Amino acid sequence: MYASKYEDIWFIEGNPLDARVIGSTQAKLNGLFFQGQLKSLNDVKKKMAKEIRKSGGNALVNFKYGQKSSFWSSIGSWDDMSWQGSGDIAVVPADYEGSD
Repeated sequence: MYASKYEDIWFIEGNPLDARVIGSTQAKLNGLFFQGQLKSLNDVKKKMAKEIRKSGGNALVNFKYGQKSSFWSSIGSWDDMSWQGSGDIAVVPADYEGSD
């Protein structure tokens, strides 16, 4: 399973055996004047990391993310790209190394 660390929070595309789930979260970055093409996955992680810390976690397991646009972009040259992410807030051991 793939894992990366951002701002001292693990983002794990799976569920390690030693993870203790304490909640869930999701984030979406969008809007007509959002300039989604200038945003990145790190912007989603930054927003989610704040929520994870607030909940007492140090990881997001079952992390899913993506980028999409709606039909509005076909009508004009509007930038309506959105980034989204979701997963389960968890606590993993301090010595977690990102592999299982």
